[in-house]
Amino acid sequence: MTRSLPSFALRAGGVALAALLGTATPAPAQPDPDTIVNAFEAVLGPVRTYRPSHPKGTCAARHFTATPDGTRLSVAPVFSGQRNAALIRFGVAGANPNASDSARGTRGLSIRFESPTGDLFEMANISAPVFGANTPQALVDGLLSRANDPATGRPNPERAAAYAAYVAANPTVGNQGRYLAANNPPASWATTPYWGVNTFLFRGQDGQVRPARWVFEPRAGVERLTEAQMQSMGPNFLADELRRRIAAGPVEFDMVLQFPGQGDDVLNPTVAWPEDRPRTVVGRLVVTSVAAGPGGPCDPISFMILDQAPGIEMSDDPVLQARAAAYAVSLSRRTP
Repeated sequence: MTRSLPSFALRAGGVALAALLGTATPAPAQPDPDTIVNAFEAVLGPVRTYRPSHPKGTCAARHFTATPDGTRLSVAPVFSGQRNAALIRFGVAGANPNASDSARGTRGLSIRFESPTGDLFEMANISAPVFGANTPQALVDGLLSRANDPATGRPNPERAAAYAAYVAANPTVGNQGRYLAANNPPASWATTPYWGVNTFLFRGQDGQVRPARWVFEPRAGVERLTEAQMQSMGPNFLADELRRRIAAGPVEFDMVLQFPGQGDDVLNPTVAWPEDRPRTVVGRLVVTSVAAGPGGPCDPISFMILDQAPGIEMSDDPVLQARAAAYAVSLSRRTP
């Protein structure tokens, strides 16, 4: 799995890294967190009882342990090589807590890691290699193009045309939809990859900083629903399937870092990097228990502790930079 890193990725903080990060287009001013959450509410209505994205989910738990390469590539506590406790939330895309498990759309893997010394690190991953907006403003514009009529609260008859115009003006935001159209939904939460989609900066034991994205690859392999199964499996099979699977043995994922090549845009999460870029397995996530029902200890967590500086730091990707504050606003609105 490990491939040699390109020489520019091994030199940190210097000209090579600056040149790589400079390949992306500087982002304009972005909307504030309240504006982002307000845009979700323009489509969904007031968000007061559940999270606005992936509200249907199941909580699970066990541990994560870095590989020797993970320890080499990051000085963050989560990559120390010791076992970290992991609280894990598997989710289903959309804004409906009763969304169908057979519907096209992303599945989510959110994780809270806790090191033996109590350090926390959180992340939210999706079962598509790209995000649906390249900037917070694009996210807001896309949501508002699908908003209900504010006067009636009913779907705006012109919103299909408005959304089509939005995609035409922002071509890469359609990459996620094209991926989901070409790949059927997963047959299990345990048989799909989950991508982080954003770029983070990893400081290694050698002091060098490397930009990278990650993906959690299922050790059980990738398995998707057939067209017939999409019609027959029903709306609520994922949680029970995961419980049956874990009763037979742990569910495991390899955490893999992918490193960019020269010219790859590190600040645009709607564009995936080519498959031939260097990759390294940096850790193993093991899942051995699943909550008996919906909710559980994952529900009050927004998974917004997004770095363990200096070992893992956020890049200047504007979508990543906006995430934690928007999560915090959303959480405050649904917390009594």
